[in-house]
Amino acid sequence: MLAAVGPCSQRTLSEELRIDRSVMVGIADDLESHGYVRRERDPGDRRAYAVTLTAAGKRALTAAERTVPAFLDRTFAALTPRERDQLTTLLGKLLAAS
Repeated sequence: MLAAVGPCSQRTLSEELRIDRSVMVGIADDLESHGYVRRERDPGDRRAYAVTLTAAGKRALTAAERTVPAFLDRTFAALTPRERDQLTTLLGKLLAAS
């Protein structure tokens, strides 16, 4: 998400990713400790942090994105293309309803 929209607050990230804010803090801590993101005080709201993807984070994201198609093929190998489409539709409905 950060790669697509740029720096944003931890609160926005937790809302968009649909995870609890306290969980988001832990994830941000871990990503920052590995050098994948940087957190800086948000000039518009000094209580908040703006999270930014670092160059190392961009490289890690690119590497991870290359592995996704093969992972999905292995994970859903037992499903026909039609069943995969149905699953995608159903999961989309569940996500939209939450």
